[in-house]
Amino acid sequence: MKKSILILITLCAFSYAEAQIRVEGFLTPAIGYRHMTSGPMGTADLMDSLKNADKVRQNWSGGVKLLVGIDKYTSIQFGVNYKGMSFTRLREDFQFHDTVHPKIGRVEDLSQTVLSKDAQFFHKYRYISIPVIFQKSFTKTVFNNKMQFYFASGLDFDFLIQDDMYVSLNGWSVKGEDRHVITSDYESTKANLALNLGARFEYKLDEYATFSVQPAFNYPLLLSAKDDFVQFRMYQFGISVGVSYLL
Repeated sequence: MKKSILILITLCAFSYAEAQIRVEGFLTPAIGYRHMTSGPMGTADLMDSLKNADKVRQNWSGGVKLLVGIDKYTSIQFGVNYKGMSFTRLREDFQFHDTVHPKIGRVEDLSQTVLSKDAQFFHKYRYISIPVIFQKSFTKTVFNNKMQFYFASGLDFDFLIQDDMYVSLNGWSVKGEDRHVITSDYESTKANLALNLGARFEYKLDEYATFSVQPAFNYPLLLSAKDDFVQFRMYQFGISVGVSYLL
């Protein structure tokens, strides 16, 4: 038994020594939205109203990852990613004494400096994400000895670190402020698991450095947040751009 374990450890160590390992820094611009369904107390009218009010929003993420080569055409990516997810909710044409939000207050300004007193509610969720991605080449052909295309998909392990709402009042103010930061109206899921479905393009810059572009669609398996009326999952499409270096 001890001899078998020793042989296994030796083989694993040899495989690790032979593996090609690269470290990559990356930045990910993305467009995010939410998939919303009705909660226990939700109504069709409420759902229709929120669907009309909610808009997509740009997000940013970034981090570092290791690419561990299994063979010449297959790798596994392990990383640490600061992930931003969000969407915008637009409320329009507030009137005198309308409540913008219970945590902000009422409209007390009678001036007509803007045609319509509108407010944008940015529902922002921030995660520390640990992606584990399988990467396999589409073809064994390396174009011009520098370019290669891959299937790249797996799972993201997401851990919530922030879930504030940023409220922007366009051209008007409440209590002298046109920007407000308040806590989220929803009960957020603290840990989630998300599908990461995408591809990867690599261009070899030199013997050690490689430029990469990795588009991916990200969708959580668990609810992102909920209340008694609605529940939703935050999803987005992003394109990671990075440079990796051979260790």
